[in-house]
Amino acid sequence: MTTDPLTVNSTLKYLLCLLTFSPLLAAEDHIELRDGSTLRGTVRSIEGNEKVVVDSTFSSSPIELRGSALRSIIFKPGGNDSTDRQSPELLHLANGDILPGSLQGLDSKQVSFRTIHADELKIPRDHIRSIDFGVTPQKLVYAGPKPIADWIDNDDWEWENGKLTCDTSGTIAAENVLPRQFILRFRLEWESGPNFRLYFCDDFLKRTGNADRYYFEVNSMGSQLKRQTTEGGRRWHTLAQSHRRPQEYNGNSIDVELRVDRDRRQIYVYLDGEKLQRTPDPIDSFPSGTGIMLQSQAGGDLKNIISELEIYEWDAVTELRRNEGHDDPKTDGLVDVEGQHLSGAALQLEERDGNTSMIFASPFNEQPLKIRTTRISSLYFKHAPNPPAGQAPLQVDLRGGGTLQFSSLTLKEKVVEATHPLLGRLILERNAIERLAVTGQKSKPKGKEGS
Repeated sequence: MTTDPLTVNSTLKYLLCLLTFSPLLAAEDHIELRDGSTLRGTVRSIEGNEKVVVDSTFSSSPIELRGSALRSIIFKPGGNDSTDRQSPELLHLANGDILPGSLQGLDSKQVSFRTIHADELKIPRDHIRSIDFGVTPQKLVYAGPKPIADWIDNDDWEWENGKLTCDTSGTIAAENVLPRQFILRFRLEWESGPNFRLYFCDDFLKRTGNADRYYFEVNSMGSQLKRQTTEGGRRWHTLAQSHRRPQEYNGNSIDVELRVDRDRRQIYVYLDGEKLQRTPDPIDSFPSGTGIMLQSQAGGDLKNIISELEIYEWDAVTELRRNEGHDDPKTDGLVDVEGQHLSGAALQLEERDGNTSMIFASPFNEQPLKIRTTRISSLYFKHAPNPPAGQAPLQVDLRGGGTLQFSSLTLKEKVVEATHPLLGRLILERNAIERLAVTGQKSKPKGKEGS
């Protein structure tokens, strides 16, 4: 007789129930199983795709979990965090993975790239989509959600294991959390279905009344972004919509990302890492509010759960120049810091007198151009006729930015040994791993928009 691979034994079930109601401990790893159970402790090892071994104060001996039962692991920060080291470039692989580091060399066949998390890599050019230069990490200004005491005007929201939950109709608000240009991310989870709104760019912070603000809504019919205004005869304007219903998302959850460029009156909406829409604000006066408000409209057996709420300052100008992309897949493309585009071929990287330059051949110049890398915003590589397959069942988020997919992974005390579908065998520092998720469950992909 076989057992369900997604369940754990009754003793462990009891321990997980106890842990569910224990206080949040920031200095521990957080393990989430596919049946919704959670466990906190220290992940001692991950043995291939078969077994996860966890040390927990709730058991005198290590707890062993089947790999098939795992949904995700959030790893506690370690000492000597490698993200403190400089990573001036971001390399985008053909499969969508992102690797921070620095470009060391380039020729007609391959690219040499030194990562902050592993040794120098030799990567075939047809495995690379693009490289971003002069990368400045977005500044994290809010990481939460914070406990109830850090919010205002709480109406029926509760704090459970680092998440905000509400199973009825209620609101909760936070003041002065939004910069002028910002990225707002959160995960919405539900039990039987969601009915939720997030108001933002909002200083009014009330359910009803006249205000200049936005809200993003998810319910049984899909999701939408709306603009509320006090100007003109029309109070509400629909800016973006998705008819994808909650049951079409894996794992009863959805990752939402809102990028707000107030200077250019643009909002970008991402659902599960995929861009839904870029939309302009139709009203001349862009909302200047700095608050957010969560509104649950649950009832019956519905329950809204908010986790992984993050707010970043956003360097929109630099990023938007990069995201203009390169239209000709048969050539390399170069975009400089002023937004000028070149098509042709990136020949090599040259270092002389302490300056690093890209040698770039253009059909409009007799001699190749020498362009300092400090003047380059993005370099795009021509597409291979038959691009390599690169999807894998495990996804890892790296501290300080970047994501990688792995077909297998073994975690040891200080290092992670993993197999990447394009890069082959990699050895990473354990402290480099921020989160591990199983494909088909929710992760936080940080893909490059617009390309």
